Amino acid sequence: MTSRHGTRLTREYRQTLHAERERVFPLLCPVREKDWLPGWDARLIHSESGVAEPRAVFTTQSDSGAQIIWLVAEHQRAHRVHLVRWHPESMVVDIELDLSSPMPDTTWLDIRYTYTATSPAGRAQIEAMTLSLWHAQMENWQHHLNAWLAAHRE
Repeated sequence: MTSRHGTRLTREYRQTLHAERERVFPLLCPVREKDWLPGWDARLIHSESGVAEPRAVFTTQSDSGAQIIWLVAEHQRAHRVHLVRWHPESMVVDIELDLSSPMPDTTWLDIRYTYTATSPAGRAQIEAMTLSLWHAQMENWQHHLNAWLAAHRE
């Protein structure tokens, strides 16, 4: 968990979503996430299209009210989203989302978060991140996304 350059933690999780990936992919967007994730509130800073795309920038607020800056690093239609999230004065978070379809009407969303502390405060936050908290967060996300998908069948 600690390298000579700082504290780093990587967590991975696979969500099973009950829809084809072409329906899931557009929802992995700072604008569309408001549709299905209670409490999500992103402010778009830059996007040519008005939704997620490569080099789009948006912000959210942490529980403490601090601004978090996000960059969409990669956005491959129906397959992959790569985001970088910067928490000023504490950490950088690299987020990889890969979608695959093991069977019709099912999407596996493979999630990988890599947290890197940029300060002692960030190190303390990372050290407090338990595996059970991570699983609860991922299960909550999966629950809300599946509920929205079920309620909005095409």
